[in-house]
Amino acid sequence: MRNSSPSPIIEVEVVVRRVTDKAILVNHGVPEEVWVPKSQISDWSDGPDDAPGYGTTSIFIPEWLATEKGMV
Repeated sequence: MRNSSPSPIIEVEVVVRRVTDKAILVNHGVPEEVWVPKSQISDWSDGPDDAPGYGTTSIFIPEWLATEKGMV
């Protein structure tokens, strides 16, 4: 069970593989890709226009989620 206090937000470098209305599928350097809910991403931008897209980028997510998904 998670602690009820807010989790720190951390930066994770990922490669975006697929995007849906509610989540992004990312590779973070291991063989297994993981889905990250967009509702948990506090910042995500890449490219000259700062529009989210495919390719290598950084996402900012709660530390508990990164831990749960094996991203840290």
